[in-house]
Amino acid sequence: MTWEERKLYQEGRSRLQDLRERLGEGSSEDSLSRGEALEILDLLEMFADRMSPERWDRALEAIANEAARRADMLVARRN
Repeated sequence: MTWEERKLYQEGRSRLQDLRERLGEGSSEDSLSRGEALEILDLLEMFADRMSPERWDRALEAIANEAARRADMLVARRN
């Protein structure tokens, strides 16, 4: 990851944290405003634009492997 990519990633993470805090201030019964939904979409697009299909494949594979590992742990605990 280049310095520029890291900076963009950090910016995105900061925006996500700000949005999480703002959304957390409201009631759990409140629905998203159109502006909030568009901001979420902007963030998703920003991250998607910066990931190649190969990176997405690797990320999804890592998520699937971790989910399988955790599922195996749960099954082992039950037995």
